[in-house]
Amino acid sequence: MATPSQKRSTRSGASGTPLSPTRITRLQEKEELQELNDRLAVYIDKVRSLELENAGLRLRITESEEVVSREVSGIKAAYESELADARKTLDSVAKERARLQLELSKVREEHKELKAR
Repeated sequence: MATPSQKRSTRSGASGTPLSPTRITRLQEKEELQELNDRLAVYIDKVRSLELENAGLRLRITESEEVVSREVSGIKAAYESELADARKTLDSVAKERARLQLELSKVREEHKELKAR
C-alpha cells in the first residue's frame, strides 16, 4: 500500500501542479478517515460475528440445560418410585414384626401358664 507521501507525489506529478499545503492536509485527513472507516467496518464485522457465535452458544446452553433437566426429572421419578416401594416394604416388615412379637408374647404367656399347672 502506498504511503500518503507517495500518493501525494504521484498526484502532484501527474497533474504537473504542486499541491497546496491545505490541499495536502485535506488529502491526509481524507486518507485517515478512510483508514478509520475501514477499521470501524472490520470492528463491526467482528462484533456481528461474535454476536452470532454468542447466540449459538446460548442456544447450546439452553439445549444442554433442557437435557439435564429431563434427565434429572427422570432420575428423580425413578428414585421416588423406588423409595416409595422401599417404604411400603419397610411398613410391611414392621407390621409383620409387631404381629410376631404379639404372638411370641402370647406363646410365652401360654408357656408360663402350662408350666405353672
